[in-house]
Amino acid sequence: MLAAATGELHLIIPIWGGIALVLAGAAYLVLGTVQPRLFDVLSMTVMGCMAGLVACPWLPLWQPAVVILGGLALGGLTAFFRNVCHAVLSALVLAGVLATLAALAVGPRGFASYLAVNQSNRSYAIQVSGPNLVCDPVLAAALTGILAGATVAIVRFAFSERLITTAQGAALLAGGVASLATRYRGEGQLPVSAAYPLTLSALWLCLVVIGMVAQAALARRRAEWREGADAPADFGQP
Repeated sequence: MLAAATGELHLIIPIWGGIALVLAGAAYLVLGTVQPRLFDVLSMTVMGCMAGLVACPWLPLWQPAVVILGGLALGGLTAFFRNVCHAVLSALVLAGVLATLAALAVGPRGFASYLAVNQSNRSYAIQVSGPNLVCDPVLAAALTGILAGATVAIVRFAFSERLITTAQGAALLAGGVASLATRYRGEGQLPVSAAYPLTLSALWLCLVVIGMVAQAALARRRAEWREGADAPADFGQP
């Protein structure tokens, strides 16, 4: 997964990867309220794989095994301790959202380049831009997101399920669209995420609202269907 040469992350995402992100985002947006446990397990499995990937350079183990074990560990914990792990996921997602919004408000110093290490020769391989946690407003927003996400998950669990799945789905969908659009901007052009950050943020927000409305409507339809199925048949009508 790690490239040998230094490059931006969007350059190693193939076209089919962008399409997969769009499809996964649409599934999160529309079906998140149907199987919330499944999507929580999936999200935490991916985070576990990412944590394993980051930990690879410091562990004397086979890199794919570390990545797989990290995913299985977090995914398995989420399957058995879903409420606690959902609160953790909610805290991380809202922390990422608020930190990114704060970084956009701060400007260029709100973002930093994070370098992933190539396990084979310890050279820096992939450069990823993200919120700069050394910047005070960004760090404050991230901490606020952690506290707010955990609180919402504890106080309003059903609402947190819809909010977190839609936030993740909107991010995946917007990221997939940005990745595909970058492929057609030509050589030497900035990636869409760097050229139009505010437009992508507005797209993400609109998708979150659409996803919340769609999930609420689907939840009402399922509740009505269950009530109709459980209602006793009226055999007394002529």
